[in-house]
Amino acid sequence: MNFSKPVTYAIRSLIHLAREGNKGPVLSSTIAQEESLPAPYLIKVLGVLTTHGIVKASRGRGGGFTLAKNPTEINLYDIFILFEGLALTQDCLLGLGKCGEVKHCPIHDKWEEPKGHMEAFLKNTTIEELARMRDSLE
Repeated sequence: MNFSKPVTYAIRSLIHLAREGNKGPVLSSTIAQEESLPAPYLIKVLGVLTTHGIVKASRGRGGGFTLAKNPTEINLYDIFILFEGLALTQDCLLGLGKCGEVKHCPIHDKWEEPKGHMEAFLKNTTIEELARMRDSLE
């Protein structure tokens, strides 16, 4: 599954912050450099995460970004919905608008099961889990 750039950048920056743990605030430029992300775009992504209470931003000397929530409480579904909206759960796979139980597209019934598996995966995968996986690779 490929995520959009905003979702991918958000996940990677959250993993980075989770791995930093209690070391203190991390500059966005540090995250951008160490994760090979475009700094100007990352600032926008971090702004959205800050606005929604997922990360905290502090200014001044020693400032930067930290997680506002425990990484065990941040799942991929939250991030996906934050940047993509309810597209996964409500939009028609064929782009025909909203599919519902009463009126739906030709592949609606076939899509229901894999969509449910995808939602479950996103809801059951946390930033903490991904950070641990990343640590095991290094």
